Amino acid sequence: MPLRRQQHDKQPNEEYPIDINFGPALPLGATELVSAIASAVKWPRRRPTEITEATSEILLSDTAIILNPPYIRARIFLKGGTDNYDYKITILGNFDNGAKLEEELYVRVREE
Repeated sequence: MPLRRQQHDKQPNEEYPIDINFGPALPLGATELVSAIASAVKWPRRRPTEITEATSEILLSDTAIILNPPYIRARIFLKGGTDNYDYKITILGNFDNGAKLEEELYVRVREE
């Protein structure tokens, strides 16, 4: 089974794209990704139970770009974030056969 949890560290002012590859977990009968939506939540590093919504704070857009070919990868763009917070970004991929997969990406923001 492929590793489906990715961890990244970033500084608050960094902005860059990240590609999510759904290929290793491609659902049976699916040939391509037709859409992908991202959402995010955050919590203070030392208080993981204080979860709040953070999609517009850490993501440039909640709609991922589907990369071609082979149409099994999606691209999201990270921006901003609050120092000393951890973020969980969930990307929901919808496939041509109706299957749906979620990938999770964890981002720790801290000023270095």
